[in-house]
Parts: sequence; structure tokens; C-alpha cells
Amino acid sequence: MPSVPLGVRRGVFLAYAVVLFTATHWPSLKIDGPVPRTDLWLHVGAFGAWTLLFGFAEFIGRWRDRTTPLRLIACGIVYAAMDELLQAIPVLNRFATIEDYVANLVGVFAGATIILIAARNTEPGPDGG
Repeated sequence: MPSVPLGVRRGVFLAYAVVLFTATHWPSLKIDGPVPRTDLWLHVGAFGAWTLLFGFAEFIGRWRDRTTPLRLIACGIVYAAMDELLQAIPVLNRFATIEDYVANLVGVFAGATIILIAARNTEPGPDGG
């Protein structure tokens, strides 16, 4: 990640965060797929990507810091809960479910784990990041 400027990483995260928020709050959105509850797999992937991009954007610390995955998990727990609860706003005609929240958390933990593994398996760049 050091070869990608921090400003670019932050811009990518912010753009993704806007797209994710829009998608999770689009009124009356229904997702059908090839397997039952395809939406749960999408939740895992979407929140895993959110966590990875958030971690590499370094808003809460350098991605190689040993405590960054824990901070990512803490932020992800809160954001996933807020995202899910906001879907309960009646005008959106969406549903807030514990299954969706758990799928979000699986993605958050997966993303934080990937950050942890990447941090342990890469050498710091000249800027330390």
C-alpha cells in the first residue's frame, strides 16, 4: 500500500463509503440471487471491503500498527450497527435484522484480519507506512 499515496487511499475509501451507504439505504431495495439469503454474502463482502479500505486509508492509525485491527473492529461494530439501525426508518421500506448485522460483523472481522496479516508480512516503507 505505500506505493499508493495516502490521499488517493482516503479518496477511494470515502467514495466507497458513500456508495455503500447509498446502497444500504436505497428505498425498497430487494436482492435475489442464486442462493438463499444472497444478501448476507453481499453484506460480508461489502463490510469486509469497507474495513480494508478504511484501514488502508489510515484515518485511525497507520495500517501496520499492531492496534489498528482492534480499532478497525471497534469502528466497524459501531458503523455496522448504525447502518443497520438506520434501515429501520419507515420511509425507506427496508428491514433492520440481526442476521444482516452479524454478516456485517463477519466482514469487519475478515477485513481486520487481512489488515493484520498484511501488516505482519510486509516491510515498512521509507515513510514508515
